[in-house]
Amino acid sequence: MPRVKTTLPSPTRDTGQRSLDLPLYLDRILPAWTSPEWLHAGMWRRIVQNQPVATVCRETLIANIMSLDWKVEPRDTEKRDEYEDDIEYYTTFFENTGDYDYTHIIDWVCGDVLDIPFGAGVEVGHENDEPNGKVLWIELLDGATLFPTQNRDFPVGQSLPEVSRTVYFPDHAINRVYYSPRREIKREGWSMAPPEKIYLALEALNRGDIYYTNLLLDTPASGILDLGDMAKDSAEIWVKAWRSLLTGIDPFKIPVLYEHEKPVNWIPFTKNPADLMFDKAVFRFGSLVTAGYGMSLSDIGVPTGMSGGETLSGTIRQERGLRKNGLARLKRKVALFFNRMLPPYLAFKFVDMDDEVSVAVGRARLASATALQQMIDSGMLSPEEGRQQLIADGLLTISIPEKVPAGVLPKVSPVGGNERTGMLGRPIAPSQGGFGESKALFNLMSLPVAETDE
Repeated sequence: MPRVKTTLPSPTRDTGQRSLDLPLYLDRILPAWTSPEWLHAGMWRRIVQNQPVATVCRETLIANIMSLDWKVEPRDTEKRDEYEDDIEYYTTFFENTGDYDYTHIIDWVCGDVLDIPFGAGVEVGHENDEPNGKVLWIELLDGATLFPTQNRDFPVGQSLPEVSRTVYFPDHAINRVYYSPRREIKREGWSMAPPEKIYLALEALNRGDIYYTNLLLDTPASGILDLGDMAKDSAEIWVKAWRSLLTGIDPFKIPVLYEHEKPVNWIPFTKNPADLMFDKAVFRFGSLVTAGYGMSLSDIGVPTGMSGGETLSGTIRQERGLRKNGLARLKRKVALFFNRMLPPYLAFKFVDMDDEVSVAVGRARLASATALQQMIDSGMLSPEEGRQQLIADGLLTISIPEKVPAGVLPKVSPVGGNERTGMLGRPIAPSQGGFGESKALFNLMSLPVAETDE
């Protein structure tokens, strides 16, 4: 039975041969086009710093958070006077802890949340080091030095290469906030920040920036110069002279060829920049990067339309998309971060008034009130049932009992009263292409006044 060889045979060499042979093939090593399995936090920070689009996305989200007013309120609004001292203390503390002011805290915490896998970590100092003690101080920590321990009592540890020991924080002494938790069992306790989610788009945008920047530099493009009928000795002399021209303070100089009959051709290694459609590629990958942060290109000041401008309604719709995506997510994370440092009876709240939403909620309340009034007057519903329906619809943002308090009698209007239908169906919101509430008022003011005999 013949022997079957299953391995690649080696090149044949003579006995005593000393010379080297090339391998049967040349290796061409290509970089792996895939998201990295794991990178240190410092590497993720450098990746974001090297990509202006990601940096601007992060700074825009932080600026939007800073632009919002905030307040500390009791969870039970009826006990505002009872907790007045605590409200004043924590409001003053968050404004300036003595070491950090509010803007410093937001910059630090949101920067780590949006950059690195661990997120942000802050050491919290309680009175007498008790979990229920008053917060006396906070220390902002470098998230790159922190790691999860999977222990409920000591959930976070800190280590430094320059320090030989590791410290572990008890649960009440550490305040951590992070984005999407990793689901892999080997990555349990870690998160996936936006740069890790959109790494391939970031890398593509980086490569495009490097390529386009090299086109703008004062250096010769990569390729081969066909010297035509020039003799070898003359070509070598010319190449040596050109090499000397490329040195010095200004390396870009114009070479000169002469004494040749055939035309000299330049064979470039790269494509024509116009054929690469660099502008479209930048918009595509830039849109993917901003989408990873829950934003759009227009949110960072880059117009989305490559020709022409943007409409008012389109701009407003994109701003509303930012409020519901990237900003809403970060705002909720920041609110939870501050709430962990407050006693259970207090809450940190952002004051974020959206004019269009407020108008829409008011119109929804007006429409529901008109419909419920007719149902109550006709006997289809009782006042308590109408009250419960309003609570179920979410039109009431305060906490009220489902039953009408004793002694409060609803005023019953005659059937067929004023339904205020003129306030229900119009006007169209600006984000839908309309003119908002001011248009209806303008129409009423612009009506001609009938002349009278007087």
